[in-house]
Amino acid sequence: MRDTGRIYGNSLYSLAKDDGVEAEILAQLNAIGEGFNENPAIFSVLDAPQVSAEEKLALIDSVFEGCHPYVINTLKLLTEGRRAAAVGYTAKQYKAAYNKDKGISEVTAITAVPLSAANEEKLVLKLKKLLGGEISLVNKVDPSILGGLVIRTDSLQIDGGVKSRLDEIKKEIVR
Repeated sequence: MRDTGRIYGNSLYSLAKDDGVEAEILAQLNAIGEGFNENPAIFSVLDAPQVSAEEKLALIDSVFEGCHPYVINTLKLLTEGRRAAAVGYTAKQYKAAYNKDKGISEVTAITAVPLSAANEEKLVLKLKKLLGGEISLVNKVDPSILGGLVIRTDSLQIDGGVKSRLDEIKKEIVR
């Protein structure tokens, strides 16, 4: 499914870029991804052999009415090829291509408590200096790190979490 998603995501991005609708399609794919996450049964319907191809295509037309034709056609192609489960990978690859093209680094900040708006802004400014370009920051809360901050990108991980430091101290003491 990942290979299918990579191919379809890159192809969709190429088409969108040619027509200057990259951001519009990205927003629609994000919304569709959230919809599929909330209602995963739709994959079952789109991949079900008991449901005719015509019914599946009609379902896509009605559920995704208002979406860009490139998005609807991509969903139809995936469904016709019995690869509806690759929608998530397709959206992920599209977003990766979009971010790369626009110079955006996607960063996940893991903290024990949610970042305040002021701290989030400071972190984004520091990450811009470190990574260059624009930053798309997602804050995930994980109380198990106890405190501090863990930063993850595709190519970098900075672990400043309290739990990691305590684990390191424990290893030193045990030696």
